[in-house]
Amino acid sequence: MNTFTQRLTGRIIAQFTAILMLLVFAFASSLKAQDLDVPPTLQAAIFKKVFAYVKIGTPKVTIVHSAAGTKSKDDLMTQFKNVGLEVDAIEEANAAKAAGNVVYLVPGVGAGSAKKVGKKFIITCSKDFITDGLAMMAIVNAGGKPSLLANTTAIGGAGIEVDPQLFRIASQVK
Repeated sequence: MNTFTQRLTGRIIAQFTAILMLLVFAFASSLKAQDLDVPPTLQAAIFKKVFAYVKIGTPKVTIVHSAAGTKSKDDLMTQFKNVGLEVDAIEEANAAKAAGNVVYLVPGVGAGSAKKVGKKFIITCSKDFITDGLAMMAIVNAGGKPSLLANTTAIGGAGIEVDPQLFRIASQVK
């Protein structure tokens, strides 16, 4: 192989490697964002409207997240603030210290941590949390559209009063 061919081959390999690394990075980044099936902008707007039906006083949202859910937490905090809600965040190990009267469970938080939150209005975008009774309300992706779910057993068990009109826009899960 002559020098020209060796240099050309080296450049092609270097470019291929760079492209491959970019693709791996893009794929890994998209995996981090996949834990939120409904965009944070939409969740914040919908949950703000939901709070008008829930008798909890002025909502203050505490986002509980795992280490893997940090990007989702950041996105959610930004969007909740953008719709005028007070928001803070804690890691799941400190879930029992959630200060807000509303707690958002980011997917990836363990069930044990979720149970430490106590009798607060718990929201999420995880269908598992809602069907397992760990959350009261969830916004889930249903065929490409957001769907609002309400776990009436969890709401009643926490002693939270909800305007019955909420169930006109939310499907009930028991």
